[in-house]
Amino acid sequence: MVVALVLGGAQCVYNDIAAAQAMFKPDIIVAVKDIGITWPHVDYWATLHPERLPKELKQRRDAGLPDPKAIYSYRMRVPSGLGIEIRVLDTPGGSSGMLGTQAALLVADKAVLVGIPLDPKQVHYCRPKKGGWPPANMYRKVWTEAHPKLKDRVRSVSGWTRDLLGAPTKEWLES
Repeated sequence: MVVALVLGGAQCVYNDIAAAQAMFKPDIIVAVKDIGITWPHVDYWATLHPERLPKELKQRRDAGLPDPKAIYSYRMRVPSGLGIEIRVLDTPGGSSGMLGTQAALLVADKAVLVGIPLDPKQVHYCRPKKGGWPPANMYRKVWTEAHPKLKDRVRSVSGWTRDLLGAPTKEWLES
């Protein structure tokens, strides 16, 4: 059983990571957007903002961190010449967290989401701004529609996605 940990960008991400790591050791790490710049070990990186990849990949490399195996983005024009495999997914939307979840399910049997609560009151961990993240509400429809495909393979540590998908348990991880 291969289990991926999907790292999102909500302010709760580090607390969520600690809670998940207390329960299991992930086989694969999928970073979503900004956390891919600084997280020490990333197997795969997912972003709905491919225009940011040249700068963000350079920041990761300048920090001496290894490249991920591949970067997942969506069918928008993806920059070339990055020296890394770019895999394009057709995504229904639902935030970069959904793209990271889709990527994780391509490379792992199960996925645990951290820092992806889809909570409009939750701010971003590295770019907090007043008012939270109101777009979370509009992304929930996509997650709700995807629930039948996700319900057996995905769990979330916090927020609305935990309410939708359930929290990870040792029994679920081992089943």
